[in-house]
Amino acid sequence: MQSIQAKLSTGLLFSLIIIISVLWLLVSINIQYLAKEYIATRLEHDAEMVLNTIDFDNNSVLTIDEARVSVIYKKPFSGHYYIVSTDKQMISSRSLWDHKLNVTSVDTGKQLRILQQGPEQQPLLLISTGYNKQGNKLTISIAEDLNPINKNINQFKYWFAAIALGMLLILVILQSLILRKSLKPLTKMHTELKLLQQGQVNKLSTESPSELRPLIDEVNHLLSIMEQRLRRSRDALSDLAHAIKKPLTVIKQLTDNEPIPHPTKTTLIKQTDDIYQISDHILKRARLAGHSHTGALFSFADDLPALIKTLNMMYSDKTIRLTTKVPEKFICPVDREDMLELLGNLLDNAYKWATHKITLTVNINSELHICIEDDGPGTNPGKINELSKRGVRLDEKIQGHGFGLAITNDIVNDYNGRISFKHSNDLGGFKADVILPVQHNNNGVSQ
Repeated sequence: MQSIQAKLSTGLLFSLIIIISVLWLLVSINIQYLAKEYIATRLEHDAEMVLNTIDFDNNSVLTIDEARVSVIYKKPFSGHYYIVSTDKQMISSRSLWDHKLNVTSVDTGKQLRILQQGPEQQPLLLISTGYNKQGNKLTISIAEDLNPINKNINQFKYWFAAIALGMLLILVILQSLILRKSLKPLTKMHTELKLLQQGQVNKLSTESPSELRPLIDEVNHLLSIMEQRLRRSRDALSDLAHAIKKPLTVIKQLTDNEPIPHPTKTTLIKQTDDIYQISDHILKRARLAGHSHTGALFSFADDLPALIKTLNMMYSDKTIRLTTKVPEKFICPVDREDMLELLGNLLDNAYKWATHKITLTVNINSELHICIEDDGPGTNPGKINELSKRGVRLDEKIQGHGFGLAITNDIVNDYNGRISFKHSNDLGGFKADVILPVQHNNNGVSQ
């Protein structure tokens, strides 16, 4: 989806283009109109000048005093022409030479404006006005070539268009700067959301415009609620496991000390051991998960050493050498809690059944590949297919690995990944392969 800044920039750019285009059109039309009005006013003045040079004799014969007529009307094809017509006569200016103009008789006091072509295909503005002089009706038609004024108008249009384009460019630059400054809080919020996704911050900054403050407050509130609920859930899980252990211990003591039929006693001991192992496993998961901010991403550099340290303490009675091959400065594209549980389950099983060696290998290219191998007894080949099935819960006493692998399988499926269990050719024990899809952002951090 197009960004807000891009949408605003595009919309404002089109608005500016439309406004400047309409302004250019209106100015051009008005300049054309004002120029014609100016020429018309000048032609009316020249018509009055010609009228003053006209005289009628007793026979109503029209004569014009050429000496009083402007020189421009005497130069051939000068672009300035006049025609004086009565019912009996028609006298043209010398500038017309032998060319004739289409003129129409106009009643006294009336005026007619028309555009027509003159000598040498000149565009002319012709004004015909009706007069009455010495009792005789006449029409004076004055015309002027529009080429010079049109040339000036066109030059003005070009210069105005160039100035308008320059102003448009300046406005676009100013608009871009204003938008960038105005949307800076959104850019800051976008950056903080990325940092929040990467686990580098645990809430959004509240230093923001009033329009964004309710949204930021609500996001921070939801993050706080999620973190509290996750903490309460894990604490409750841990408390429940602790609470179960106490009555289990009493039951186990009673089965050891009280006279109970052997089959019943065997069944009670077995069921008690099963519940004890399940609660112990829940406690381990709670210890592995910790109390981190929700939404943080797992860092192999920061979180893996703490996880390994916890496992070493949990299995301090065993001599395990864990070899890790992990890319440096790599942030895993999985939520920290999910990855802690995923790796915690896989490594917990590896520690439980390994004799001396475990290897953890992480590769990243188009996918995240996690491989964990141990030198333990492995698992019955017939059980490996069952372990790969989502939702399967195998009892922990089955040789090799327990129901924690099914939980791991659920986590992998949530991220649209793949998980497989097989025999380790290198160490001879069990091997777990996890493949998760990843994306890379502009900062080179996998997501």
